[in-house]
Amino acid sequence: MTPDEIAGTYRLISWHAESDDGISWEPFGPGTRGLITYTFEGRMAGMLMKADRPASSASNLPAAPQAEQAQMAAGYLAYAGSYSVTGSTVIHHVELSLFPNWIGTDQVRHITMTEDGDMVLSTPPSVSRSGKTVVSRLRWRRLD
Repeated sequence: MTPDEIAGTYRLISWHAESDDGISWEPFGPGTRGLITYTFEGRMAGMLMKADRPASSASNLPAAPQAEQAQMAAGYLAYAGSYSVTGSTVIHHVELSLFPNWIGTDQVRHITMTEDGDMVLSTPPSVSRSGKTVVSRLRWRRLD
């Protein structure tokens, strides 16, 4: 794959995680929404959110009570930066992230293109808090 082949904006179709014991789940629940954009200039931004996030009692984020802010963050994932492509791997070089631990890291994703043209990004296997090895697969459809 090349950056020119993946450049564009995509809408999330599904996000499933699977553990090494064969258990599969949707990390943000059913109906998770998301967008990811890859530019021709080598920049990227990705966002995921739970479908059922409740509205805040405040008119803007800084005015929201801390408990509401925590709930909002627990149902949202976003990061941006540059990207590079090597073979069937895309590497997101994270510059901004809701999760501060990712800033300055490389997030590696394996790319698979489906027969109907969707792009599936898979995470490398990682060990969860429960000690199981987990892989996430996010299926994206290019927007026209």
